[in-house]
Amino acid sequence: QSSNRPESQRDRRLLSPLTRRILAINILALALLGGGVLFHGEYRETLIEAELKSLTVQAQMFAAALGEGAITADTPTGHQLVSEIADRIVRRLVETTGTRARLFRDSGTLVADSLRLMGPGGMVRIEELPPPGAERGLLPAALEVYDRLMRRLTRQDVLPIYRERSRQHARDYPEIISALGGDTAHRVRSAGGDPLILSVAVPVQRYKQVLGAVLLTKGSRVIDEALLEVRIAILKIFSAALAVTVLLSMYLAGTIARPIRRLAAAAE
Repeated sequence: QSSNRPESQRDRRLLSPLTRRILAINILALALLGGGVLFHGEYRETLIEAELKSLTVQAQMFAAALGEGAITADTPTGHQLVSEIADRIVRRLVETTGTRARLFRDSGTLVADSLRLMGPGGMVRIEELPPPGAERGLLPAALEVYDRLMRRLTRQDVLPIYRERSRQHARDYPEIISALGGDTAHRVRSAGGDPLILSVAVPVQRYKQVLGAVLLTKGSRVIDEALLEVRIAILKIFSAALAVTVLLSMYLAGTIARPIRRLAAAAE
């Protein structure tokens, strides 16, 4: 009787070894599928390309406005950018775009910056505050760690870190050098984590003469929010599928184990 007691206690367990094995196999397969779906590497690249195209169109409009309204010919060297007019045009253009605009001369010096104001003590930097309630939650932080791990496993290229000097020059930005050469260029950098800094540089011309370059930069907040919405929808579907998988696994395990238990009881 003492030897039969552990067997009866084992039979009364809620999850038998067979049930645990079936649950493990089904949940592992579903978890691998869900983890692969959550990694939106290609979808993120598509969103980045679309954002860069939008920035390029904006930069071309900025360059056309600056080429028409911020140029003077009253100089010994011919056409030249006027700093005061260029600064006003840059600030007016970025009011509704949510981007940062910087204008560089053909010599590489900074002419205007939409995040810098001229104060009594010199240039004052403007810092944009995040909207109320924009603190990061646990889910975005966990997804960021997951993205970093998946990018290492898939051996994706590591993006350069965005760094900004106190005194900026065109040589600090390769895309500006390309724009001063007459080409449109873009660059994607990391902001020190999962957020990105997207930048597009376009030459400012007057009668095909390159007088400077305008640089538009924008964060990846819109891209991150779009990815988060898609992932939340996927997690909801995954949770429902997980619940159905657990219930079906327990039903399958019970269907298989019930005749065996009856046979064991009859044999005993």
